Amino acid sequence: MGNEENGIGTQLRQTTARVRFSEIGSFSALAFSLLALVTSVYQTRLMQSQTELMQTQARASVWPYVTIGKNEDTTPGREAFFWRVDNNGVGPAKIESVRVLVDGQPYRNWKDVFAKIAPDQEFHGQTSSLNGIVLPPSTNRETVVEIVKPNTPERAKAFQTAVPRTTIEVCYCSVYDDCWLVHSLQTENKPVPRCETKDSVQFEQ
Repeated sequence: MGNEENGIGTQLRQTTARVRFSEIGSFSALAFSLLALVTSVYQTRLMQSQTELMQTQARASVWPYVTIGKNEDTTPGREAFFWRVDNNGVGPAKIESVRVLVDGQPYRNWKDVFAKIAPDQEFHGQTSSLNGIVLPPSTNRETVVEIVKPNTPERAKAFQTAVPRTTIEVCYCSVYDDCWLVHSLQTENKPVPRCETKDSVQFEQ
């Protein structure tokens, strides 16, 4: 009887040991699976972060920065003036939209603008088309576009006087189609999803 009880006890201990070993094995397998999952998620996120960083660096390497300013001489009798557009970034700027407004009213060309600001004079001067061009960066070279330059002191003075009434608006994009909107005499360029031209009066020259 004693031998039989000892045998049963031994079998129970062996069975318990096998169950515990099986549980330990299952737990270990689950732990390894969780570790593999966590490692995979971490590696995926790390790769995504590296990809995003590389994309950001690529965009920064061709980042354009367009400004609209003016050059002028206010000496009486020698007045000179021109509106200028510069790309002070490190990449080309695709000019997608140009608008010129006087007193909030859009115009299509400098002749019409001048008729508004100086109705008693006829416009003559140099002009440059801007809409649709690719403006290279000014790195190590001069790439200023003089979009309008009147040819007499009287006409220059008319433009100078009209500066507070005049708004020049340019929308441009990078080679990655990141786009910005800039206004004359402002240094802060506003990011926009895209350059809108529909239902707007575009400036031609």
